[in-house]
Amino acid sequence: MKLMEIRMTKALEFYFDYISPYSHIANAAVKQLKERTGAAVEIRPMFLGAVMQGSGNRPPGMVPAKNTYMLADLQRCARRYGLSIRMNPYFPMVSTRDLLRATIGLAGDPDKQQRFIDTCFRYMWETPEALKPDDDASVKAMCDAEGFDFEEIKALAADETNKAAMKDNTDTAIARGAFGSPTFFVGEDMFFGHDRLDYAAEALTA
Repeated sequence: MKLMEIRMTKALEFYFDYISPYSHIANAAVKQLKERTGAAVEIRPMFLGAVMQGSGNRPPGMVPAKNTYMLADLQRCARRYGLSIRMNPYFPMVSTRDLLRATIGLAGDPDKQQRFIDTCFRYMWETPEALKPDDDASVKAMCDAEGFDFEEIKALAADETNKAAMKDNTDTAIARGAFGSPTFFVGEDMFFGHDRLDYAAEALTA
C-alpha cells in the first residue's frame, strides 16, 4: 500500500449530486478506494439537472426498461458496499442545490465535509424517513439528529461564493463531457459510474 501511495501523483475528481442514488453508492466506493490506495480525492458537487439538460441526456427512470433494471441493480450494487437503499419518494422532483452549495462551503474542514456528504446520502437513500432536500423542516431534522448547525448549513447554501462554485463545477463538468452522476476525472480522462473506479485507480498510477 505504501508503494501505491507514493506512486499516486494525480487526484481523483468526484462529481456528484445527492439526487443520484448511484452517487450514494459511489461515495462509499470512493472512500474505500481512498482508504486502500491513499488517493487524493477532490470533491466536486454539481447540479445534475443542468448536466442532463446540457448534455441532452435522459434520466433512466424515464425509460421503463431502464427503470426496472435500475431498481434491481441499485440493490445489487448497494449490497456490495455494505449499504441498504430505498427509493426516495420525492425523487426526482426536488432540488438538492442548497445541500450541494453547503457541501462546497464545508471544504475548509474535510472531515466535517465528508461527514455531511455521508449524512446527506444516507438520509436521501437509506433512512426510514426520507430527506426532502428542498424542505427546511426536513433538512433541519437531519441536521439536528446528526449534530450539524442548521443555521450554518443555511448560510453556506445562501453564500454567493458557494453558489458560484457550484455553477462553475456544473459548467466545467458539462464542458468536459459529463452527462450524468457520478462522474470522475483523472487528469483529462473521464470515468462514468462507480463501477469504473477500478479504471480510474489505474489512471491514478499511470
